[in-house]
Amino acid sequence: MADEDKKYRVIRKSSELSIRLSGDSLPGILADAGAALFDLLVDMTAVEARESVTLEVEGLDNDDLIVNWMRELLYEYQVSGYMLKEFDIHESGEFFVRAEARGEKFDPDRHEERETIGAVDERLSHLGKMGSQWTAQVSFEL
Repeated sequence: MADEDKKYRVIRKSSELSIRLSGDSLPGILADAGAALFDLLVDMTAVEARESVTLEVEGLDNDDLIVNWMRELLYEYQVSGYMLKEFDIHESGEFFVRAEARGEKFDPDRHEERETIGAVDERLSHLGKMGSQWTAQVSFEL
């Protein structure tokens, strides 16, 4: 994804990396956050939407929801090897999301890793709405 096409901004500090996003809807910001994560992890230009993964995530509040959403996506990559590039948010509401994501499993012969992300840092991650604008920051431990 070319820098001018990115829907997120990266903030890097020693052992931590954060992304900041804004959008008009909760489904939109969740989809953009997912795309940003995988764009950080892997060069997504070679990734195809071959397989589908169903995701259901809940949180105690909006901050917990974005943290759990990103943890679930990171889990899909770290444990199952999925690189997800298309996100269809089927249902979202007060502190829950149900979605389908498409991508494929990592193949070292075809895919290039970028960052090694260890975990989502819940202390510095948040999701909120002011007026009609949603904003999120998600921080990762490298």
